[in-house]
Amino acid sequence: MAGTRLAAVLAATVLSLLGGAVSAGAAQTHPDFRADAVAAGLTADQAAALQAKADTYLASVGGKQIAPNKIDLDGNATIVLTVPGETKARNLKTANTAADWDPCFYGEQHAKDGYFCAYSQEWYMGDVIEAYNCARYSLPNWTGTGSWINAQTPGTRARFYGQSGNLLFTTPAPDSFDESYYWGPVWSIRNC
Repeated sequence: MAGTRLAAVLAATVLSLLGGAVSAGAAQTHPDFRADAVAAGLTADQAAALQAKADTYLASVGGKQIAPNKIDLDGNATIVLTVPGETKARNLKTANTAADWDPCFYGEQHAKDGYFCAYSQEWYMGDVIEAYNCARYSLPNWTGTGSWINAQTPGTRARFYGQSGNLLFTTPAPDSFDESYYWGPVWSIRNC
């Protein structure tokens, strides 16, 4: 239920505000990337907000934080978080303030490299899950309307599942996309 998911996210947020961090399943500390975020040009407030967001994601879907705004999902996918005050995810390791290469977005030079991307907001904005390896992974607590792009190899379809594991939707084969998709009932995605 959405209430169960919301309760888990709220608990993780409280713990992160108290200085603790949890991963899905067990209490666990992880590196704090606030100093790296400031070194990449963010303000101290932006860095703190970004770390709090990362802590919430880690608590809800697990994984390992590998950069101020990146979480590795067991080598199967990466979540790239937007910087507070921005609408498009970017690589904080560069001095460039513009959005960096998105492996799914059709307007990019290297698009269609075999990725499935899910975005927390409409029109391919917000936090993004970039999935390349074939796996099933939990969707973060995205209860609103977002978007997705299937830029995988020909014929590959992603599948969206509900809380009980029931199949909700199968995407068309590449190149397919939906700039306005409601994530509310989706609990997990299998990108292949």
